[in-house]
Amino acid sequence: MKQAVRLDSPRDTQVWVATDGALPELVYWGPRLPDEEDLQALAHASEAPVPNGGLDLHERLSWLPEAGRGYTDAPGLALRRDGTRLLTAFGLVEVRVEASAVTWHSVDPVATLTLDLLLQGDPESHVFSASATLGNVGTRPLQVDELASGGLPVPATAAERLHLSGRWSAEFQAVREPLGSGTWSLEARTGRSSHHAYPGLVLLEAGTRATAGRAWSAQLSWSGNHSWRLLQTRWGPRLWQVGGLWLAGEIELQPGERFSTPVAHLLRTDSGLRELAMGWHDFVRRHVSPAVSTLATLQNRPVQFSTWEATYFDHDAGRLQALAEAAAELGVERFVMDDGWFRGRHHDRAGLGDWEPCPQRHPEGLAPLAVRVRRLGMRLGLWVEPEGVSPGSALLERNPHWCQRVDGRSPLLGRHQWVLDFGREDVQDWAVDWLAGLLRDAPIDFLKWDMNRDFAHEHGEHGRPVAAAHVRGVHAVMQRLRACHPALEIEACASGGGRADLGMMAQCARLWVSDCNDPLERIAMHGAALQFLPPERLGVHIGPALSHTTGRPTSMRARTLVAWFGHLGIEADPQAFTAEERDLLCTVVAAYRATRSRWYRLRSSRIDTGDPAIQALWAVTDDRTEGWLGLLATGRPQAGCPGRLPLPDLVAGRRYAVRPMPPWWPPRRGVKQGGALDDGAELRLFGRTLAESGLVLPSLWPGDACMLHVSETAMNTGSGADAGTVAHDGRATTFPS
Repeated sequence: MKQAVRLDSPRDTQVWVATDGALPELVYWGPRLPDEEDLQALAHASEAPVPNGGLDLHERLSWLPEAGRGYTDAPGLALRRDGTRLLTAFGLVEVRVEASAVTWHSVDPVATLTLDLLLQGDPESHVFSASATLGNVGTRPLQVDELASGGLPVPATAAERLHLSGRWSAEFQAVREPLGSGTWSLEARTGRSSHHAYPGLVLLEAGTRATAGRAWSAQLSWSGNHSWRLLQTRWGPRLWQVGGLWLAGEIELQPGERFSTPVAHLLRTDSGLRELAMGWHDFVRRHVSPAVSTLATLQNRPVQFSTWEATYFDHDAGRLQALAEAAAELGVERFVMDDGWFRGRHHDRAGLGDWEPCPQRHPEGLAPLAVRVRRLGMRLGLWVEPEGVSPGSALLERNPHWCQRVDGRSPLLGRHQWVLDFGREDVQDWAVDWLAGLLRDAPIDFLKWDMNRDFAHEHGEHGRPVAAAHVRGVHAVMQRLRACHPALEIEACASGGGRADLGMMAQCARLWVSDCNDPLERIAMHGAALQFLPPERLGVHIGPALSHTTGRPTSMRARTLVAWFGHLGIEADPQAFTAEERDLLCTVVAAYRATRSRWYRLRSSRIDTGDPAIQALWAVTDDRTEGWLGLLATGRPQAGCPGRLPLPDLVAGRRYAVRPMPPWWPPRRGVKQGGALDDGAELRLFGRTLAESGLVLPSLWPGDACMLHVSETAMNTGSGADAGTVAHDGRATTFPS
């Protein structure tokens, strides 16, 4: 017996089939099927033969394949009771179908377990969201070693995978490679979602590019350990599993308790990587925002200043006052005081946990600084690291049992600090109390929440791992703070981008992508982050001329260009800028403030120039009336004569003006005679022409940057079938200039 259920968005359909009462398996995920489609026929058409040499039944690639039903590869569900492995064989009891959700309720009476699989569909962004809830209805505790959020067959035509790897100051490195043979897995075991394994993945057909080709993608809404697996089964088909990674002994369910996995979000497209990114941006904007009260702020991102690379720990009231005055003159609207403001914090070897303003630097507390900042027309933000604690702190002397540790062993240091156990309710209460006190004592409405070390010895007082409970505790503290202070914005930072994920995005208005402000490095990171996350939530700062993480000098044009495409900030001593740099920066900040209200629905992504030395970011307003093309040469271009770059996402039948955009013009010439755009003249072309034929790029020297502004002209004569059609692909025959 086959029980088939479909879930639709306006564009897509998923069909899941439960055979003979087993857990459901995905048999279709693609363009929306006709309402009259025969699901039983589809289910039978998807039935595979039973090969020789194995069991006399199908090894089904279900949501959670079970060894108890004959599955012989790595399962997504591994359980123990009394030290003995449980072989489950859940039986479907009920299927609850609602307008945009399906729940499969299953029971295993032998193992005394229940399992609810929930699939939800978002009718606006076409995202499907999957999670699992396991219940212990037995009389003895249950240990959960593995429980994936979901599993689905890898599409038959998928040939490549795209994931984001990296390290500190080099996060969000896009890695695209063939699926190959054998099993591929990616894990994060650092307690954070990590620098090296962003919790997102894309599967692609061969040849899929920005504007064409099929792609299937997933993101996990979780800020801790996680696991991704593309499992090559011994019979041939591949299984795609995603979920949290649970340490041995970490998840134990007492009789009557239930455990729910993080949510895995699924999205596909037939129109290339740019359209896939736009789908994720739309979903995050609609459903992964910290609070409705911050919506106006998300639409109108304030220009931000951070003291970190301007002062590090070396600041006092006088220096902060001078920095604030210089920042205000540049047009800054939020002044964020970074590390070093609290008792004993003159370096990174002490002070964490004792969160009182330094009596030498701030004898009257933080209120006087906040008042001075407000008088300059800015708001005050503050750096905090609530999860970290310094050895020898007064907090640990009072509460030594609050630290993550293994009995009999000294906790390992990371950045000269240990980690508090945020899975404890008393630690959560302490954090809420002192953070709320800071916000109460001074007009502070922004917290840069940092977390500067990986987990090690991540056990609690009871002797079991607490990594997952810690993450849930951090989220809970943030929720409680925002409930008491609805205007509060939180930025997620973890040694840069070590905890940038949808779990933190649900709590935080801003993500810090990387501690590296070198634009030649940052533009690739930003372009990769845009594959999953919207630009207005990604902090990008204009740093000093000499990068503090690469030691490389870069121009103000390059630094400001990359920051333009995110949430723009400044992280350098303005007093060290030249007069020319300050003038250029003031111009950029003024232009950013004048246009940012249109950026909340911006369609922004990296596009491929065909030359790895030329990075391009392309942003178009939601109504397709305006766009910005940023170009940065991260090395020496491969060709002496630049090629053409198609500009997708414009309306085919509308006419657009293409203009060089000061102050990122003119570029430094590396040729005898400039091309079509080098003379700075305006071009007027239809959206169809820009998408198909494109523009010949200006010649750039290494390190140089330029910007083009594209806007719909007042005299628009477009008509006919193309008038409302968005032009995506650039596959027309073109000829050398």
